[in-house]
Amino acid sequence: MAAYNVVTKIIIGNLSPDADTVTGSLAKEITDYIETLDDTSGAIVDIQAVELDRGRIAYIIVHKG
Repeated sequence: MAAYNVVTKIIIGNLSPDADTVTGSLAKEITDYIETLDDTSGAIVDIQAVELDRGRIAYIIVHKG
């Protein structure tokens, strides 16, 4: 069996037009998480967004671990 060694992070939040510089916004939370990743050992494999219900969305970030 292959050992892919990945990490899956799910961030759930309310949709808003706030920029990634606005504290508490979904965009800022996603940006802050991605910026913690190392370019090589934490390289992003995939990012998906799924609408959970009206006004809420889940971002699924898969990266090397």
